[in-house]
Amino acid sequence: MLRDLTFTLDREFRLDKNENPFELPPSPREEMRKLISGVDLNRYPDPYATKLRGKLSAKLNFPQERIVIGNGGDEILSMLFMAYVKPGDRVLTTYPCFSEYSRLCKIFGAEQHFLPLNFTDNEVTLDIEQLLDAISRVSPKLILLDNPHNPTGMFIDPARLIEAAKLSCCPFVLDEAYVEFASKSSLDVMNEEMPSNLCVLRTLSKAWGLAGLRVGYALCSQRIANDLLEIKSPFNVNVISQEIACTMLEYDEWMKSRVYSIRFLRDKFIEEVNEIESFYAYPSQGNFVLIRTELNKDYVSASLKERGIRVNMLELDIKDYTWMRVSIGKEDELNYVIQTFRSMVRQPNAEFVIA
Repeated sequence: MLRDLTFTLDREFRLDKNENPFELPPSPREEMRKLISGVDLNRYPDPYATKLRGKLSAKLNFPQERIVIGNGGDEILSMLFMAYVKPGDRVLTTYPCFSEYSRLCKIFGAEQHFLPLNFTDNEVTLDIEQLLDAISRVSPKLILLDNPHNPTGMFIDPARLIEAAKLSCCPFVLDEAYVEFASKSSLDVMNEEMPSNLCVLRTLSKAWGLAGLRVGYALCSQRIANDLLEIKSPFNVNVISQEIACTMLEYDEWMKSRVYSIRFLRDKFIEEVNEIESFYAYPSQGNFVLIRTELNKDYVSASLKERGIRVNMLELDIKDYTWMRVSIGKEDELNYVIQTFRSMVRQPNAEFVIA
């Protein structure tokens, strides 16, 4: 199958984890090499990541004492569950949502209540009035909303979400893991003191290209920061990750240039997917794109696998489509995906399987 593609498979195309496809430039790599050689590995890391918090505070103009550093954003999510969720408590998320939210609900014995997103032929939306109604009806102990939204790429004006947080009685987590790829952030629109129940979650894994270091951070009200710092593991982020993160934060222009490139590639990819019969790519403000197709899921999955293309095939109970989330890779990788999609349409076979 797919023999009409003009180049052969000589590597795997990893477009399933929303990673930054660009390697770090030589200059910070050399700085990191020197830095690592000078680290005292026999000493425990700073339990409060003071230097890193100071760097983030200066960059974001946000109080250092209200920044919490985690071993990736996932650990901060775990801290939030430990601090606020008991077995049987209700947690409100959207449907669909970031898979880690559901996993943590199972681990902590919470009841996950879903607010379905609105899917039309051309876009995905969240009705703020429906959100407020769900908050009142469900009375959750924790609210988790990612913006830009994973896996749809939908983006909501953060000012509206902040107003929704003010009307909630429980901790309201605004997960901004992909915010650098969006048009604005919660900090851009916060004209007054952060609501006491708000926690903004961010990471250095995506735009900064440091997924392997596992460094996330939360920008919190003082109350939530105190709660999280009280329960976090004392040495949760290792000394090398802390030091490299501090180094990379000095390369702000590199990050912005890579983000610009990814945005350009994303928008071009969406445009080209939408020229293919039976495929549709939704608008996105993340570094990934939600795609639906009328083709059979097993056929699509097997075809991509045969060509070495790894995407996130989604189990969505939304209309009668096959759904996938494709991370934005380099230009040649995305061209390869486009050619593969086109070939699938030219050679439809609902019973296709790999021999």
